[in-house]
Amino acid sequence: MKQLSIICIAFILFPTKNILSQQFGFRVDKGIIKSSEVVEASGIAASSKNPGMFWTHNDSGDKSRIFAFDSLGNNLGTFLLAGIQNRDWEDIAIGPGPVEGAQYIYIGNIGDNSARYHTKYIYRINEPDVVLGQTAIDTVLYEVERLAFQYPDGKRNAETLMIDPLSLDIFIVSKEENTKVYRLTWPYTFYNSPPVTVDTLEQVAELPFSTAVGGDISSDGKEILIKRKNIIYYWVKEDIETIVDVLQKLPSTVPYFKEPQGEAICWASDLSGYYTISEGAHPHLYFYPRLVTSVEHGNNLPDKIKLYQNYPNPFNPTTLIKYSIPKLEMLHVNSQQKEIVKLKIYDILGREVAALVNEKQKPGTYEVQFNAENIASGLYLYKLSSGEYNLTRKMLLIR
Repeated sequence: MKQLSIICIAFILFPTKNILSQQFGFRVDKGIIKSSEVVEASGIAASSKNPGMFWTHNDSGDKSRIFAFDSLGNNLGTFLLAGIQNRDWEDIAIGPGPVEGAQYIYIGNIGDNSARYHTKYIYRINEPDVVLGQTAIDTVLYEVERLAFQYPDGKRNAETLMIDPLSLDIFIVSKEENTKVYRLTWPYTFYNSPPVTVDTLEQVAELPFSTAVGGDISSDGKEILIKRKNIIYYWVKEDIETIVDVLQKLPSTVPYFKEPQGEAICWASDLSGYYTISEGAHPHLYFYPRLVTSVEHGNNLPDKIKLYQNYPNPFNPTTLIKYSIPKLEMLHVNSQQKEIVKLKIYDILGREVAALVNEKQKPGTYEVQFNAENIASGLYLYKLSSGEYNLTRKMLLIR
């Protein structure tokens, strides 16, 4: 029997690591999903084949169909999947498959609230072409492949399906009080007709929380998000680690504003942040942008800390703040201080509005996006601190 990764005791003592949470910003409302047929969205996936568009599906009881829409919620089409049923579709993912270079849509028919079904299904289809700006279409997709599976320890209810883009392993995270992670290791076989065999998943980890409702692995295989109703957990994978190795570590949390019946989450295809969507009629698409991006390293750095004027300025509601950290020997501070960088926003009365950066950073030039969607118009200050150095500039938010 493989050793399970159980870290419940550590989680109780130290619930999460917060040092990485500053990497993502405030929620941005991208708009309402325009299709009136999307009424119970329980999964979302960002397309890499068709940049700027997304796939979703309704929960149990709907037709066997998926919906395409763009990053502003505009309806691009409804695609009926022939030959399968939606018993309880709970999550959708995009990843590689048997044909090199092709992208596939994976759909998890994995919900089982009453724990009635021994056998669950994953469906796979080659992702169709969708053109941004096209008139919404209604069409049928054929050649849907099927994979049947069972859990090694009985009937389970799950709402999280993830694909490792590097290994092609499939991961399913159960929703019960003791959240377990199961893996189907590549190679595995999908069938064009009812499956000939039923695969048995391998339990590889047990997570220190309950009721996981969605998740995603980034397209480069380095970051993992797993969502509960009111919180999102976040892991970062080192080069030598596997997904199972990563899930042994304590997660960080990332920003999330609770949505009504919010179950779906995915990474942006360009890794610029993550998206969420909720169940119910006329759901909103929300985006949480990645804040800090290193844009320059090397010999072109200034000989002292530099804080640039934000751009654009005035702004509404987002702006970029750029700063440079010189080579360490230029800082002339002790080793305990020299890499710690803080970037904070204050109102004109000196009250802190947001903490954008609070972490150790290597020398380089960085850009941080500030989203002021939830604050009033007016004059604000942004302050950069590192050791004994403090720099402040003004910026103007105009609605």
